[in-house]
Amino acid sequence: MSQPPRAKRSPGKGQRGHYVLRLFTAGDGSNSKQAMVNLRRLCREHLSGRCTIEVVDVARDFQAAVRDNILVTPALILIAPRPRVMILGTLGDLQKVLVALRLPGREA
Repeated sequence: MSQPPRAKRSPGKGQRGHYVLRLFTAGDGSNSKQAMVNLRRLCREHLSGRCTIEVVDVARDFQAAVRDNILVTPALILIAPRPRVMILGTLGDLQKVLVALRLPGREA
């Protein structure tokens, strides 16, 4: 018996090398805005084309925060690849964020 042909998989959510990041914010607060700016920069510089950012505003979707045990914002959760990691704050210390996400940093 022959095997059915396998579909080619394009890079996307949950695949090896692809990062799924969920950022919890609280409205238009300055810390939430700064975390978003820092996350976009990190993704552009270190994960170009290999990440999906999901933004959850807890002011609009409080139940999402409850499901993910979010007590403070801004909070970033690395959904994939596993294991899950949670980072709190504005993500301003790039080297610490890179270490937490298990990404290689740039040498100074």
